[in-house]
Amino acid sequence: MSRSCIAVLFAIMAFSAPTMVLAQDASATIENPSPTSPPKIATLREGFDLKMLEPVNGVDFRTYSHITYAMFLDPDGDHEAIYQKFGTDKASFDAASAAYGERMKLDTTFAMVEIFGAYFAENAQGTYAAFGKDVAQSVLNQAPLTQNEPMPEEKFREIQVYYARKASVAGTALSEQDEVLKPYHITFNDFNILGAWFSRRLALETMDLSAPQVRSDTKASTMPTERPEWGGLWRFTWKTLQRTETEMKVVEASRDICVKDDMTAETLPLMPKPSGVKCVLIDKVHFYDSGVQMRAECDLGGIGAFWGMYLQPEHDGESFTGQISYNETYEGDTDMPQPMTDVAVKRMGECQ
Repeated sequence: MSRSCIAVLFAIMAFSAPTMVLAQDASATIENPSPTSPPKIATLREGFDLKMLEPVNGVDFRTYSHITYAMFLDPDGDHEAIYQKFGTDKASFDAASAAYGERMKLDTTFAMVEIFGAYFAENAQGTYAAFGKDVAQSVLNQAPLTQNEPMPEEKFREIQVYYARKASVAGTALSEQDEVLKPYHITFNDFNILGAWFSRRLALETMDLSAPQVRSDTKASTMPTERPEWGGLWRFTWKTLQRTETEMKVVEASRDICVKDDMTAETLPLMPKPSGVKCVLIDKVHFYDSGVQMRAECDLGGIGAFWGMYLQPEHDGESFTGQISYNETYEGDTDMPQPMTDVAVKRMGECQ
């Protein structure tokens, strides 16, 4: 599995915000993935067909995801031993891989991709394994995170910037990716787990779900209030690097973009999208009183590239602050925000 595919798996499942808030004990267990007992995300996702979780050649979706993670950690190892460990064989795994891959393509709710990413992280190993498992239970159970911050977020953003600069000239082998991150004493596996945890926390904060909710016996928590009137002409502002032949400096960039709840992937603001690449919104743009979220996926090969924006409202929706995030670095657009960029937004009025 390629580096970009692994990154997008972690990004998509981490940024998937709960569709409903129900009380969760910190020790909540992850349900089995059988069609009769699917994870909570599958039962809450409107339009998701539970039959997509049915086993293929005796390989259930959870086992398939765990095998995929084991092969990611040891791409050149004894895969026959991995198949035996999980009670299957290469032919059955290949059949499951083809079937589940097709189901993920057909699932317009994107629940299959998010569940795959969560099961993938559920079996996390290494120094930060507990944080991968934390993200998995949060996504699968639609619950809060339970772990404390693994490192200051500013430090992780520093590592992200460093990796974005260095990875483009490194090889794609896992060992070569590990070498890129060696100055920070983490592996590529660690880097993805940390990114998933911080991304999941951001998504939960945007939905105002960062702390456990207590459900009374008589009334469950409700969805945030929708505020479609906040849509309109928005001025996005961020800082970027300006390169010349003699210097490099930090400058401020801005764009005025019409943002509405009926917009399509073709009109998503600030999304790096090379010519000919098709993108689709994972969900419509939501203007919540607790935050605004936009999420999309593009077909850049493999499972694709993930894009998202998460904003917090200020002054009753007249301005917003937050971050834009995507899992690929694009060249050629000098004022395009880089991955995980802080943005400020001011509502300028109605769309013209």
